[in-house]
Amino acid sequence: MISIHKIIRTGQTGFTLLEVLIAVVIFTIGILSVNAMQIAAIGANTAANRITESTTWASDRVESLLGLDYDDAALSDGTADGDAGLDDIGANADGNLTSPDSKYTIFWNVSDDSPFIGVKTIRVIINSLEKGVTKSVSMTYIKSDTV
Repeated sequence: MISIHKIIRTGQTGFTLLEVLIAVVIFTIGILSVNAMQIAAIGANTAANRITESTTWASDRVESLLGLDYDDAALSDGTADGDAGLDDIGANADGNLTSPDSKYTIFWNVSDDSPFIGVKTIRVIINSLEKGVTKSVSMTYIKSDTV
């Protein structure tokens, strides 16, 4: 005896083309968002790296200046305006250098007997040019005349 079995479908299995397309669109939006986030993170890391480089180079210059004798010519105030000359850059600065890779320009200014007699205030300013914008990092230190 031959029995015939009927196959009854109670529900569909699998996905329709529309469901697949919606899933692909949602996945694409997610991947593009992650990509944008990665690009922003890379830009922020590059900016942080440049700030670290300039700060390190400024610290190196400050250590060199602080290691000089109090009466060294490199620590002489090139201006007669006291504190006002601490922010001078360019030709008005008491000294300047350019980094070996030419990314940074460093300026330093010295103010004699400021804030007290027998004390020199030294300000080091680092300028870098990034995408047409000049960014600065400055550090101020005090060197006393040791007796």
